[in-house]
Amino acid sequence: MSMRSRFAVTADRDNRLLIIRFHSLRDGQAPGPDLIDQLATIDSPWLYDALFDFRRYEAELSRDYLKFLTDKWNTFTRGRDHGRCMALVGGDQVLSTNLRAAMTVMPDRNIAVFDTFDEGLDWVKAGRDARQAA
Repeated sequence: MSMRSRFAVTADRDNRLLIIRFHSLRDGQAPGPDLIDQLATIDSPWLYDALFDFRRYEAELSRDYLKFLTDKWNTFTRGRDHGRCMALVGGDQVLSTNLRAAMTVMPDRNIAVFDTFDEGLDWVKAGRDARQAA
């Protein structure tokens, strides 16, 4: 399945947080490395919480594409991400609705959808703090 997006991945190793920003490709722009290829450069990325930021993704983010992404994630992590937090930042109603539909295919993760980056980040931090206190 050919998808037209590129990813910017930031790994905060001290806080075990991945920030993954999706960007739409412009005409003539190369897609760059696959998301899983980028994550494979990080030691045990399944032990990180993740914030997926879709606000700059301007193409239609269909449920089929989201299924494609979650299938790739699940194949890559093979359940090793159990209990980690995943914030999905949409920014518009249609995108947020599609993101909520994708949540059901990852039952071992704590997932929530947010309109702003800061809301998502605060939620991830609260989940991390709760795990550390336990």
